[in-house]
Amino acid sequence: MRLSRSALATAAALCTVATGVVLAQPPQPAAATAAACEGGKRGFKDHPDNAEGDYKKPREFWTGNVHFTLEKGNYAGMQIGFGKIQGETRPGDKVWMDWKATGWDNDDAVSPWLQCGPFTVRSAGQSLTTPFRRTSTDPDYQFRVCGSLVTAPKAKCSAWW
Repeated sequence: MRLSRSALATAAALCTVATGVVLAQPPQPAAATAAACEGGKRGFKDHPDNAEGDYKKPREFWTGNVHFTLEKGNYAGMQIGFGKIQGETRPGDKVWMDWKATGWDNDDAVSPWLQCGPFTVRSAGQSLTTPFRRTSTDPDYQFRVCGSLVTAPKAKCSAWW
């Protein structure tokens, strides 16, 4: 079977477009597991799922009756940040926290950011937190909270803080 030049040109153009689409996709986190930040890895610390930060939440969003918050608080004299899911949660809902550090404190940081989680809700109404990490005023050292619901699986994220 012999292909015409126009068929070959069309196939080549489609391959070029498809490659361009793959290359144009936004950067993905370098890690996407709870294990990347549990048990003290990369400077994260575990804490109870009912932990709460102070009254002012740096970032937050709602999906239906589920509240995702980026919490801040104090631990051992330093300011910390962590992600939290609460409200009318269902088994299968997920929360995670993204962290990027492209400045002075990037030990164990990965490019473009590290995804700490996801952590999965196991029972209806369960609140769940991510491990925490110290924060900084350095603009190259940022956090955001992300999550998805079993009924709305497309992930949503807050703005970076």
